[in-house]
Amino acid sequence: MENLLAWIIGISSLLLLIFLIVYMLLALVLIVPTWRICARAGFSGALSLFLFVPVIGPFIVMAVLAFSTWPAGEASPEKR
Repeated sequence: MENLLAWIIGISSLLLLIFLIVYMLLALVLIVPTWRICARAGFSGALSLFLFVPVIGPFIVMAVLAFSTWPAGEASPEKR
């Protein structure tokens, strides 16, 4: 029974490590476009570094961009 518990702990810690590595790689890929979006909206580009916070970080960035007044001003709709 102890051997089975050791296997379960080992496999789950390996899966957690793989998840964190994949998450950090994805966050690194998304930092540059998010930095540019934040800069164009008038925010500090460093706001995109919240993407490194697992699970809740992207929601923080989206909430700031969606619900705050942009320092650079809102984009006006184009007239056709």
